[in-house]
Amino acid sequence: MFGKRLDLTGKHALITGGSTGIGLALAAECVRAKANITIVARTEATLKAAKAQLEELSQKLGTGSRVAYQAVDVTDVQKVAEGLAAAVQEFGPVDLVVCNAGGARCGYFHEIELSDFNRQMQVNYFGVLHVVHAVYPDMVRRNQGHIVIVGSALSTFGMVGYSSYCPSKYAVKGLADCLRNELQGTRVKVSFAQPPDTDTPGFVEENKSKPPETKEISEAGATLYKPEKVAACLMSGIRSGAYLLPNPDPGLAFLALTSQGLLPRSFPGILLELLAALVAPLVQWGFAAMFDRVSRKFAPRRFDKLWGGMEAASAKAGGGGGSTEKASALGSASGSGAAL
Repeated sequence: MFGKRLDLTGKHALITGGSTGIGLALAAECVRAKANITIVARTEATLKAAKAQLEELSQKLGTGSRVAYQAVDVTDVQKVAEGLAAAVQEFGPVDLVVCNAGGARCGYFHEIELSDFNRQMQVNYFGVLHVVHAVYPDMVRRNQGHIVIVGSALSTFGMVGYSSYCPSKYAVKGLADCLRNELQGTRVKVSFAQPPDTDTPGFVEENKSKPPETKEISEAGATLYKPEKVAACLMSGIRSGAYLLPNPDPGLAFLALTSQGLLPRSFPGILLELLAALVAPLVQWGFAAMFDRVSRKFAPRRFDKLWGGMEAASAKAGGGGGSTEKASALGSASGSGAAL
């Protein structure tokens, strides 16, 4: 379907955000594929621990993989250039780059500082851009290589609480789409990942800042996946040369299938997409309605300060009708799920 599988034996794989979570699990997959790996992250202590873990796996499996690390903040373009130059010096040109570094800080739009919006764009978008921009010329010159950009399920839809995160993940999806098209006529591949909620240190931190309505929406029927399962699924797609990488979550896999946009299709895969399209609008309508219903329910609490403490005032009066009516009116004005 996608031609010859990617052989990583003796190749140089570089993974940002590679000291924990999905990045570390992907590095372990690269060890199993007999690649040499450079993991990149900010904290040297976690990098050292990850390097030891990967070297132990290499020794256990007898793959001969070598492992190195670079302590780099991907938001610093100069440090990225220096770190990648050192990695190339050690293991040769980068054959597979996985841009996995990123993070989410949740909150209400009106309460998030502009500096937080900037920070998430710096890490989640420019952190990817800096790395890809550094390896891209050499890959094109050699006419070989594979670029993997790790986005999010929230690269294609948004919800309350993620107004500073979603734009950065939409941005990397746009970058990946452009590069996929621009690299036609070369042997350089691009893949894009939209992993589900995954049991990682980053996800633990993300949960600390989630508003209650964000938690309710996120946890509705959701499964928290182990990073090893997610990484194995992603690596199967990488080695097959897929652009949109497979997803272990059935719901997100269905969403990806039915919202591909202007991307090439394969046969008979397009037949499955056509069948899914018969029910996709109903499924999407249902989820959008649920998102909006939960958001409206928490509106009095969310906008209490902006509405002059109406929630507290109504609670004292033993009523609550005023804030509820105002929330309902605003909900109707902004559009419900039924108007999708």
